[in-house]
Amino acid sequence: MRRMASVQVGADAVVIALRRTEKIEALHGDLTIPRASITRAIHVPDGLAEISGIRAPGLGIPGHAMVGTFRDEGTRTFAACHGHRPAVLLELVDQPFDRVILTVEDPEAVLAQLA
Repeated sequence: MRRMASVQVGADAVVIALRRTEKIEALHGDLTIPRASITRAIHVPDGLAEISGIRAPGLGIPGHAMVGTFRDEGTRTFAACHGHRPAVLLELVDQPFDRVILTVEDPEAVLAQLA
């Protein structure tokens, strides 16, 4: 059983498949992002440290989990982060979210698929 969201990289789109509990926590379903909308993809050492703003809607347990939508000074971030773990940060254009931050088992593998 997977413990965090999975990222499926296709030729034209990236699908972020949330676990059932993450869907409930975030009040959101899976995300499909056109590859053309991804302007930057980087590995960050601590996904939780990258999230700021007001949670609306979603779950926030400081230091443990932040899942859902976070709004901060005109920026909308979707996060599915669990613990102070490495994550992938995607910066987007022409999408409902400006950024997506996900803890994943192997951030470097996800980035290699996006290259």
